[in-house]
Amino acid sequence: MIRRPPRSTLFPYTTLFRSRFTTLEGLFQNIKDQLKENNPLIVGDSAEQNISQRMDGFVMKLDEIISCKNKVHIVFDDPSGNSYVQNLYAPDEDPEMQIEKYERNFEQNEELGLNDMKTENY
Repeated sequence: MIRRPPRSTLFPYTTLFRSRFTTLEGLFQNIKDQLKENNPLIVGDSAEQNISQRMDGFVMKLDEIISCKNKVHIVFDDPSGNSYVQNLYAPDEDPEMQIEKYERNFEQNEELGLNDMKTENY
């Protein structure tokens, strides 16, 4: 029997991830800190109780990931191509990492402001 880690999806807004040079643990710590500090309507006094409880549960899951109590499968989908994950096995391939290159779709180009750029006959 193959046991797979539970799946969670986090779609951060671009303002949540500013430029960082960090570890995965540090990245999850930053996510946790920003979710707690920058969302008073979700975790502050103004939060509805059920939303606050769900956020507390999510933060607890992040703590378990940070402390390596739970295994997770992490997918970085970076349409801008600015992410870098260091291969600690270099020059050999990392057996735990898979890199896939792809063409951005219209929505990704739109979010990056590329659809309206004039690059021909300029």
